[in-house]
Amino acid sequence: MTEETKAPGMDVPIAAPIVTTDEQNLVVSFLQFIRQKVSHNQATPEQAEALEVAIQCLEHSFALTDASYAFQPSRPILELFKSAEGVPEGENSMPTPSEADIAQANKLKEEGNDLMKASQFDAAVQKYNAAIKLNRDPVYFCNRAAAYCRLEQYDLAIQDCRTALALDASYSKAWGRMGLAYSCQNRYEHAAEAYKKALELEPNQESYKNNLKIAEDKLKEMENARPAQGANPLAGLFGAMGGGGMGGMPGMPNMNALLSEPGLMEAASQLMNDPGLSGMFQNMMSGQGSIADLMAAGQQMAARMQETNPELIENLRRQFGPGGEGGQGGPPPPSAPPQ
Repeated sequence: MTEETKAPGMDVPIAAPIVTTDEQNLVVSFLQFIRQKVSHNQATPEQAEALEVAIQCLEHSFALTDASYAFQPSRPILELFKSAEGVPEGENSMPTPSEADIAQANKLKEEGNDLMKASQFDAAVQKYNAAIKLNRDPVYFCNRAAAYCRLEQYDLAIQDCRTALALDASYSKAWGRMGLAYSCQNRYEHAAEAYKKALELEPNQESYKNNLKIAEDKLKEMENARPAQGANPLAGLFGAMGGGGMGGMPGMPNMNALLSEPGLMEAASQLMNDPGLSGMFQNMMSGQGSIADLMAAGQQMAARMQETNPELIENLRRQFGPGGEGGQGGPPPPSAPPQ
């Protein structure tokens, strides 16, 4: 069961991510490693500042408290890593595989390919992992990226493609697979760039041409769905809700008055420059989102507004809340029937 927390300034609970104690202890061990590195003056002031921000982000993301640091690893995490991986002290280059290593790695890669055909994607990832341990062949990374795509782990797939390209800059298939992963995330601008790179290396590859056209068409759709510059950023979202009390529903604020509130519109325009929020609202306006998406976007926007302009939010509550100038006082909602 997930814990519930409340977004800043909101009464609506949001689900917190599931974090296990083992994961928290792992992060504590890593943060201890970072703090020791900084305290030993092994980081520049700029790096130390960036690391402090990273520590705060990780503590927040993994719900760490002061009590979490009661866990102390039996050995420093770096020692555990070197022991588990068998990395020689100070090694900074990839080892040269032997002929036996290459033969075994290819065997593992083929087994991974068979597992892909059988839709056993997690098992395929493990085979590619084992192959990569023996030989850092870009093909293995690209194949693992395909498995990650099937598992909908697109960020991991993109990183594998980037690693494959770091090993072989002329590997067109890695660009093509990266384009696929970006497309699955609806990041069509990045997808189009990846397909263009693939076509530079293989100009006659029809699949890259077709996928590039799809990505570019999606980009055009998104451009057309964006509100005109200077237009009310919320008008398109709420226009279908009716001119008065949101489709005439009693107890709801007057949408015409709400949308004409200058402070709200200025704050909304600024927030629409946020790529994350902008993408969510574009999906809603183009008909790709659901009611749940709408509520999530609204919650995020309200939370951001509460953080950046709490006076505006309080003014809106007074003006448009129940009994306010723009709202309509209505009877309380019926209580749930007894079970």
